Amino acid sequence: MGATLGNMNKRASSRGFTIVELLIVIVVIAILAAITIVAYNGIQNRAKTSAARELASQIAKKAEAYHVITSNYPTTKAAFSTQQESTLDNPASVILASPSNETTVGYQYCATSGGYRVWYRDFVAGTLASIDGGTLGGCVYPAS
Repeated sequence: MGATLGNMNKRASSRGFTIVELLIVIVVIAILAAITIVAYNGIQNRAKTSAARELASQIAKKAEAYHVITSNYPTTKAAFSTQQESTLDNPASVILASPSNETTVGYQYCATSGGYRVWYRDFVAGTLASIDGGTLGGCVYPAS
């Protein structure tokens, strides 16, 4: 009977995890999840910035191609598609307005200088950026 009582005590003490052990596992999982989410958001923001920068570069090249053909820069979104060489893959991406924090990519004709400016949203830095660092085609890039 003494041996049976000893076996019962062993079985009772090894039935499951303690609350402390469960809390430690939950905290470790939460820390790993937080690290993963932060890393994922950083990668996603770099990808968005890269895509916006590439589109801004394409828009600037299309504007230059238009300028070579017509000796003027396009003044409207529709003007981009009037010349075969300067047709945009995605003309809806050309925004003829002042840049804002919500704008991903924009193009603006500058009547005073006869040039243009192209900007894109830098999702990593959280600011607007120009593909040339500040000026393009004689236009001064606005401070964000």
